[in-house]
Formats: sequence, structure tokens, C-alpha cells
Amino acid sequence: MREFTLFTDVNTDVHPEYAKDEGIVILPQYYYFEGDDVVYGDEILLDEETFYKRLADGETAKSSGVNPDRARRTFEEELKKGKDILAIICSSGLSMSYQTCHNVGQELMQEYPGSKIIVMDSLNESGGAGLMLYVARDMQKEGRTMEEIRDYIESIKQDFQGMFVVDDLKYLVRGGRLNPFSGAFGTLLDIKPILYLNEEGKIVPLKKVRTRKRAVNEILRIAREMQPDPKYMYVVYTYNRDDAEELADRVEAELGIKVNRKYNVAMINNTIGAHTGPNALGFGFLAHKKWSDVNV
Repeated sequence: MREFTLFTDVNTDVHPEYAKDEGIVILPQYYYFEGDDVVYGDEILLDEETFYKRLADGETAKSSGVNPDRARRTFEEELKKGKDILAIICSSGLSMSYQTCHNVGQELMQEYPGSKIIVMDSLNESGGAGLMLYVARDMQKEGRTMEEIRDYIESIKQDFQGMFVVDDLKYLVRGGRLNPFSGAFGTLLDIKPILYLNEEGKIVPLKKVRTRKRAVNEILRIAREMQPDPKYMYVVYTYNRDDAEELADRVEAELGIKVNRKYNVAMINNTIGAHTGPNALGFGFLAHKKWSDVNV
């Protein structure tokens, strides 16, 4: 069996230190502000404080997916080492990155006969998708083949869940990530809907509640009913580490799950942050129960 390298993109929010330690390659996505000639996300990065201040000051941030030339060059580096590639990419329901990587992979397999490139659509985002890489890496270390990893993750893909809450729905609506009616409904009534990724990999409201505190309480209640795997869980946040640490504390106290603060509490990258805005907070996990078994 040829060696293979795991790939993903930044929108799965795989913790950068974990990726570095485990040899996972993260492809960048990009973001920019309207009227600004600078594109961020690769060689040029913008610190979170400046990024969210600009959003708060009324600037509009846009995002774009994986660059095909960058994907080609990075894939090719591994092929030239004699390695195959297994890539798990953020939801095709929210980004063109999966299609870009798939197309590049198909082209390169023609140019490098005997090579294998498998590109998977996670149909998920942020921590819910990132956990697939954690599972894939564990299986890789066990000596499983790319095909075995792909088949297993495909068989449980709908069990990777991610629920989150945001302070203001306008960012998701503006970026086309949330239905305008849902966004207007929440804003007008001062409702904090719990959002999640549905089976098509799109962001939809799961439940509407008043106040952020109640939303977080409901996320934990629903998660408890879905019986999250204690090994595969993730707390994600934008620009408010204290909120994330508090949620991690509650996961430990209320769900009985020990949270690895180094690898399993991660800041949402700015490409997604352009659509969530500041103070987003989410909990991703591998569930042992289905939505049909849960009282939402």
C-alpha cells in the first residue's frame, strides 16, 4: 500500500497545531473587504481583532474558496513524493472548494498514472467537518487504507453534528449562507436561533429560542440526548475565547466529557467568520443517536 497524505481546507477548522503534529495539509480559503484590494487567507493574514473590528465598523467581508492553482501545486508536491491523497473538504452546500479539489484531483490522476486522489465532500463545516479528519487520522495510524477510511466516514457522515449560535444573523444572510426570511425573523423578534448543518450541508435553523444563554443550554441538552462520542468533539468560537472555555467547562461538567483544550477548542477561521460575525459559539461532535431519536 502506498503512503498517503490527508488534506483538508481551512473551513473545516482542524486545529493548526494538530494538523502540524499529525501531518495533515490544510488548503487556504480567502477573504477580503469590499473596496479593499487586499486578499487575505494565504501569505497575507489578518489578525482576528482587526478583522472583527472592521466588521463591527460596518465593512462588508466576502470570501472565496480554494484556489485551483494552489490546490494543484500542493497536491502535486505529494504526488511527486510517491504519495496518494485523501482530502476531506468543507460542504459543497456552502463553498465551491469541494468541486475545485475534485476537478484538480481528476486532472492530476491523468497526469500521474498509478496515483490515487480521493476527494470527499464532508457536507459539513467547521468543527463538525474537522472531526472527520480526526477520525481519518486515527484510522490512518491503525494502518487502514484510503478506501477503508473513505467508506467508513461515508457510512457515518450524517452522524457528525455541529450546532452553533451567533450574535447577529445579518452576516449569514449577507453572505448567502442563511435564508433571508429566517434571518429577518430572528432579528425582528430578538430570537437567537440554534443553527446547524442539514443533510445537504446547508445552514438552517434547528430551533428558535430567546436569549443566547437559552440557546447554549439547548445545544447542551440536545447534544446530551444525541450521546456525543467523548473522543470526537469540538468547541469552536469567533473572537471570544472566554465563551469557548465556559462552554468547554460545561461540556465537562454536564456531559461528562473531558475536553482537550489544546486540540479540541478552536477559533473559527476568518473565512467562516466573515459569515458568522463576532461571538459565534458552536459545539461539534460525533453522535451515537440520530435526529429522529431526539426531542428538539
